[in-house]
Amino acid sequence: MGNPNKILLVDDDPIFLTLAELAIKKENETIEIYKAMNGEEAISFLKSQSVDVIFLDLNMPVMNGWEFLEALPEVENKGDHIYILTSSIDPSDQRKADENPLVTSMLEKPLDKAKITATLSS
Repeated sequence: MGNPNKILLVDDDPIFLTLAELAIKKENETIEIYKAMNGEEAISFLKSQSVDVIFLDLNMPVMNGWEFLEALPEVENKGDHIYILTSSIDPSDQRKADENPLVTSMLEKPLDKAKITATLSS
């Protein structure tokens, strides 16, 4: 992937968004980080802005992660790499992620330094 310059965090948990932003900035302070509270906000954002990486939660109100992925092909700025962040242990979620060509990988929450380092340097 090289070094991403812009990351979009999509999650309805403001604490997670803050902690993830701090962890990413600690890894690389030059990365621009954008946040959306649900898939609908993320789609709206991507209609006017491009990003390199999207970290996507699955369980959100308004538009969840799966609905976001369904709507994404209609948006020009899809993001080069989409990582699903989940605390789900449901094997069907992993299967759906593996089968979706837009999804790079599925990561278990929380997003820690090791996962950020591995993700941003892959």
